[in-house]
Amino acid sequence: MFTMPEKIIYALPEQIGNIELFVGRKKEFDYYLGDWYRYLVKNMAQSQAIVARRKKGKTAFLQRLFNILWSCSESKVIPFYYVIQDKPVTLSGFAEDFFTQFMWQFLSFRDRKEEYLSYPIGFEKLAPLVKGDKYLTDAYETMAIKKKEDDWDGMWNTASRLPAALATVKKIKIVQIIDEFQNINTYIVDERRNTIDSLSGTYRDLAEKKEAPLIISGSEVHGLMKIIQNLTARFKKRTLGNLPEEEAKEAIRRYAYVSQTKINEQAEEKIWNLTQGDPLY
Repeated sequence: MFTMPEKIIYALPEQIGNIELFVGRKKEFDYYLGDWYRYLVKNMAQSQAIVARRKKGKTAFLQRLFNILWSCSESKVIPFYYVIQDKPVTLSGFAEDFFTQFMWQFLSFRDRKEEYLSYPIGFEKLAPLVKGDKYLTDAYETMAIKKKEDDWDGMWNTASRLPAALATVKKIKIVQIIDEFQNINTYIVDERRNTIDSLSGTYRDLAEKKEAPLIISGSEVHGLMKIIQNLTARFKKRTLGNLPEEEAKEAIRRYAYVSQTKINEQAEEKIWNLTQGDPLY
């Protein structure tokens, strides 16, 4: 059973900016910190896909979920948050970045160092920090060898499999939160600069690793759905809808307060009727 931390530490800078502006999503938190979390610790959790169009608040929710999990220092559940950017990158560059970000976030949780999240440094700087931990050292040295050999496939294989492998040997759980997942088949290129449009196939087996399940999301619904359909039964699809009335009205009040705008109940009601709790508005 999950216990909320007494205080949320905002180790990962949230895209929403002012953390007080985050409102609601009780239904979603109740699920991911309730039933899904219970399945997670019992080694039964299924990987998830959060599907919703742009500006529904997916990133805000995922980043807040990360910070809640990160704040539970005594827990054996470690979060990892990664965004696949919408710009071309070589497979080697992508693999190195994925590996590096994961290692810094793992070390951040282990050492309770918030700065590792807000100011991560490059791959080479990891070397002194992994000393004393056999598994981290082995992973780092393997990645360094693959990088030196210019073995792009080997680099991605090492990086993508590390979360589940590390969780298994350390007898912990790692929650892989990957945003803009649809970009994995669109922007990663091989040595000839050809797009690797099947890279999501990496997760055909990795999505079923109960030690490190994924929560994926993306702002381009069609591309994300195509991947989910191709990875048959690997992800359970969940939608992110509008805010319920009470949560929407609380959001209206919060934004009015922060922007120093006077508002009354009639205005709240009118805004609610116009927007129906759609975060876009």
